Amino acid sequence: MRKFSAVPIILGFIALLLLLGNLALAQNPAPLAEADDLMTIPTLDVPQASRALALYEESLPNAGADRPLLLAKLARVCFILGDISKDSTRQGFYAKGRTYAEMLLKEQPAGVPGHYWLALNLCGLADVGGAFQGRELLPTILEELQRSLTIDETYDQAGAHRVLGRIYFEAPGRPLSVGDLNKSLQHLTAAVRLAPENSTNHLYLAETLLRLGNPDQARQQLEQTLKATQHAIHPGGLTDDQTTAQRRLEEMGG
Repeated sequence: MRKFSAVPIILGFIALLLLLGNLALAQNPAPLAEADDLMTIPTLDVPQASRALALYEESLPNAGADRPLLLAKLARVCFILGDISKDSTRQGFYAKGRTYAEMLLKEQPAGVPGHYWLALNLCGLADVGGAFQGRELLPTILEELQRSLTIDETYDQAGAHRVLGRIYFEAPGRPLSVGDLNKSLQHLTAAVRLAPENSTNHLYLAETLLRLGNPDQARQQLEQTLKATQHAIHPGGLTDDQTTAQRRLEEMGG
């Protein structure tokens, strides 16, 4: 008499479970899709961004080949949370974003996202940490942004040019620091050329031009800010930039 084997039944049962699991995933929104949708909300706030962060973190252990992309999203949302949160919690978000960016750099050292998001989260840490920490982090920030430019200067709507241009605008001049309005002008002109739809590129260029004593050119950039359609960091930034541009124009008498 042929012996009964349970193996085919068990294998069949496992296959059925996998099929049902795949069907369930197809019928329910994936956590990553929900998180991505949250990050596009025009009125993105801390609870919504925090929910996106939790969903991204939940997905990380099973990301597989998509792990580098997910690490970049994690570093980005941490930076955004640091940007829109209250002062008491900002440092923690920037520190977490730094960690994710460093993880990404270990896995993809030749990719631009790790270098770029490390630089931005370090900018956040410098901002909340005061002048001493800012001086300490500045060389690494500049190095990572320059590496980003070398790899892909268009990334994040010419983000490395935009951030470098703002650093050279805001920092004190030599010998105290690296401030240099001509370098600011160079990088922000490149940012506008590479990503003319970005509101912050135009606004930052306008403010540099004003400080250089070129009000007519600055006015043109402020007017372009009002016409811009995109903002690189979070959707609400477009409104903020255009409000600032309108105020600058009114101050200039136009």
